[in-house]
Amino acid sequence: MIRTPFLYRVSAFAALVMIATAALPAQSAQAGCMPSQLRSALTQIRSKFGPIRVISTHRPGALIRGSGRRSYHASCRAVDFHPPRGKYGAVLAWLKRNHRGGIGTYSCNMHHIHIDTGPSVRWHKCR
Repeated sequence: MIRTPFLYRVSAFAALVMIATAALPAQSAQAGCMPSQLRSALTQIRSKFGPIRVISTHRPGALIRGSGRRSYHASCRAVDFHPPRGKYGAVLAWLKRNHRGGIGTYSCNMHHIHIDTGPSVRWHKCR
């Protein structure tokens, strides 16, 4: 095999990707600081509807886009997740009946759900 600078760069990049991926926290580690109210809601959703994919939990310094105010993600009081495929509406309806905090929904190719421990506010955004 002929070793070229290009192959060295590709190999180095692949090694960096492997190291960076291994360093990422697991979903359970991401959710470690979440209040029990949010952990309980996610557990119930998983048991009733199937597996979910957590997108975002604690983001220190997170601000609400366009407002400059601190997001509930900044204090680990919010989680964004993708519900199981084909169950978006059912999960959202269940949350509206059972979740006591904020619920946010997104569209425009960002079909995830946000829940937090703040006031019982409902919102929808297209980004």
